[in-house]
Amino acid sequence: MTTLIVTEKPKVAERIATTIGASPERKQKGQVTYFKVGDVYVAPVVGHVYGLAEAKKDAKWTYPVFDIEWVGSWENGKDSDYTKKYVDVIKELAKKCDLFVNSCDYDIEGEVIGYNVIKHACKTDPLGPKAKRMRYSSLTEESILKAYKNLSPADKGMAAAGLTRHTLDWYWGINLSRALTIALRKARRYATLSVGRVQGPSLKMLAKRELEIIAFKSEKYWEVVLVSEKDKIAFEALHKIERFKKKEEADAAKARCGPKATVVKVTKRDIEQPPPTPFDLTTLQTEAYRHHGIDPRQTLDVAQDLYISALISYPRTSSQQYPPDLDVEGILKKISQQPEYKPLTDIVLKKKPLKPHNGPKKDPAHPAIHPTGETPKGLDGYHKRIYDLIVRRFIACFGEPALRQTLTVNLETNKEPFTAKGMATIKPAWHTLYGPYAKFKEIQLPPLTEGDIVNVKSVDVKGKETTPPKRYTPASIIREMEKRNLGTKATRSTIVDILFKRGYIKGKSLEVTPLGINVVATLDKHCPEVLSEELTRKFEKEMEKIQENKYPPEKVIEEGKEAIQTISKNFTQHENEIGQELAKALAESSRDENDLGPCPKCEKNRLTFRFGGPRKTRFIGCTGYPTCTFTVNLPPGTIKKMGECKYCGRQVLATTGKNSFAFCANPYCESKKNGLSKNPKELLKKEEAKSEPQEEDQE
Repeated sequence: MTTLIVTEKPKVAERIATTIGASPERKQKGQVTYFKVGDVYVAPVVGHVYGLAEAKKDAKWTYPVFDIEWVGSWENGKDSDYTKKYVDVIKELAKKCDLFVNSCDYDIEGEVIGYNVIKHACKTDPLGPKAKRMRYSSLTEESILKAYKNLSPADKGMAAAGLTRHTLDWYWGINLSRALTIALRKARRYATLSVGRVQGPSLKMLAKRELEIIAFKSEKYWEVVLVSEKDKIAFEALHKIERFKKKEEADAAKARCGPKATVVKVTKRDIEQPPPTPFDLTTLQTEAYRHHGIDPRQTLDVAQDLYISALISYPRTSSQQYPPDLDVEGILKKISQQPEYKPLTDIVLKKKPLKPHNGPKKDPAHPAIHPTGETPKGLDGYHKRIYDLIVRRFIACFGEPALRQTLTVNLETNKEPFTAKGMATIKPAWHTLYGPYAKFKEIQLPPLTEGDIVNVKSVDVKGKETTPPKRYTPASIIREMEKRNLGTKATRSTIVDILFKRGYIKGKSLEVTPLGINVVATLDKHCPEVLSEELTRKFEKEMEKIQENKYPPEKVIEEGKEAIQTISKNFTQHENEIGQELAKALAESSRDENDLGPCPKCEKNRLTFRFGGPRKTRFIGCTGYPTCTFTVNLPPGTIKKMGECKYCGRQVLATTGKNSFAFCANPYCESKKNGLSKNPKELLKKEEAKSEPQEEDQE
């Protein structure tokens, strides 16, 4: 019997071939490399090589459309032309084979990739007796050999759930994109807008927060802060009335304070902190953003690379548990061969039994993310940081609980009540194992007991303002999406990326653009179903049941059609209004995107990007043209807006590429004295230049 093993990526094909055979034959057809191990062929594809497309294409766009079929990705767009050569190799090899093994990633997408390749390229029933599945959670030799020796039938539920998800996403994506685009054309605006099944509710969630921030009215308040000292250790205490609404009242409280303060009460509270739970994908993405500022999509890409290199287990998991059959002791012993981790593993390996602090979340397909114990070679940059984070988290899961202590000290000075608060780590335990990733506030107070009298060094009245709600960060939004059951562990970061590309959101703290706000407002007014969290959540739950073989996929697809028909009906009834409102939003967005600040010549109008002249080039001009003829030539290539200039308030622009540089749009700007800058941050206002992630503390 001749077998064909299909992998999702070329590197995985090579790894499987070299594991199941001592010296596999390397074969080459064009640019595609595959392998032969006895009577077994191992050949790769490159992700999804089949996609959904309209079965009967009409020259005129209409909606809704439900007649779809799976076709080669190269038939769906020129960007995917490279996929055809891989499928051609599979087709050729399939003619020689009797058994077909799906060895793509063991998740919904991997199941769909293998299913389609076996069905369309190999012309074999992907759920029949001639089709098998390799299931593994890491690419170590041990895991691959175990999966190869224990081939199982295809996962029918996973395949059905994946195919259903692709169908629903196509229905939403294509039909809504057509509806939006047609509405815009009726308003004589030629642009492409889109919103997807999960994008819509996610954007609405972000827009709601943005509107709360816009509507927020800050209020002034005053704090009275007492600075005392004991044993040459100064400490602060806040007035019991934490926020005075009137400055006069705060000043009066300050005036009543004396030169001494008495300790009225001391309250100590010990808090035991259990070790962290193992990483699922969302917590890995959150921690990577918190500590390294790596956005969730990059974290997933890096983790996937580490997985393919057999350094970590499969990253697209929602599990926070290590199963009993995982050889954690063996992994720790292998990790101990890396000098930087040996002191940490030595601590943990003394424990008997070795029991991780598992979390509540499970995943039927994969365990929580963990290192395999393989020693990395030549890791740098993000790969080194993410690997270190995963290793330290794994080790810390086996640590002892840490002990923290909070100290609350109540003081009085002339009957004015104040409170000082301290925080300290008494027993670091697992903090030591987690190293730089265990960040907790430490507020030192001197030893204080009831009845102590301390000197008052100063009393200050500090004026402050209430702050609006924080914007979501790339990490906190995927955590919120998970909480609301929007999207999947593997797609959430991609959805956020799409919202960026559509121009709906911008910035490290996710600011919804006027276009994003207007798209939400228009759809909420005329087609609220597009933005419905409840509808999206309903489909997510039903697809989970499909995966468990507890719900018919045909019923979900029919429900999807009905929902799209309802949405389409609302669209056609309000096409003109939707088109006019979105056209206005696009025009405003275009003005905002091109605005570069006030014109330094006429000081009445605005600088903007222009295109034209004898050479048909891009330049900076004044919106007051022809009254104001101010222009600035631009260097060739792509120009990006970076933020406000700290010298004159106009836009800092930057070229892209190897020899990139930054410059202010204002030729008379003071920054010009210093010449061009390689680093845009040198010209930007402080708040614009900040790149640190905005994440909450661990406590």
